[in-house]
Amino acid sequence: MIDHSDTAPTTAAVTCPYCGSTDTEIFSMFGQQLLTVEYYCHACHTPFEHIKDDEVLDAVGIDHIATCF
Repeated sequence: MIDHSDTAPTTAAVTCPYCGSTDTEIFSMFGQQLLTVEYYCHACHTPFEHIKDDEVLDAVGIDHIATCF
């Protein structure tokens, strides 16, 4: 059995479009569109949307539909 409790997910920082900070986190996996993720900026306290990509899905442990079967 592998213990992953001491490893943090490594993701590229998402830059806030309002203030340019990279101090952001995923707020919700679903934005207004199916292909967007909602992020929250800790620097300017603003939520914003970012397009989902493989890196975002891998960071939260979601497998691609094509690899689930």
